[in-house]
Amino acid sequence: MVMDTIVLIKDIIYYFISFIGIAVVLWAVVEATIKFLRIEFNYRHDLKRFSYETRKVRERLGIHLIFSLDIFVGADIIKTVGAPSITSVVILLVIVTIRIALSYFLAKEIERNKEMMKELEAMYGEGDKTV
Repeated sequence: MVMDTIVLIKDIIYYFISFIGIAVVLWAVVEATIKFLRIEFNYRHDLKRFSYETRKVRERLGIHLIFSLDIFVGADIIKTVGAPSITSVVILLVIVTIRIALSYFLAKEIERNKEMMKELEAMYGEGDKTV
């Protein structure tokens, strides 16, 4: 009885945290799409400005995705805590490794993007902050 209650609470926490991760991803995609459409409409004839503004959107999207991956890793750890069999621990290890690798490469991409944005800012100015 007590173990059933603990497992139920653990599952509720897992699904709640997973839901938060999904919400972060959805928010990021909707926000990036809206901003991209604004950029497309406002700067479609100015390729330099278009490039600069879309890089800002990509950076923000990447940051949200890294955050959501961290949330999903936490949810997976909570899911495994209840009754860790060797199989569930190996699966957790594989999933966490993949998500950490994704986070690492997204962070590298964001860093490269920041460097390119600094170059663009130096060449063309910071531009409009309203997008």
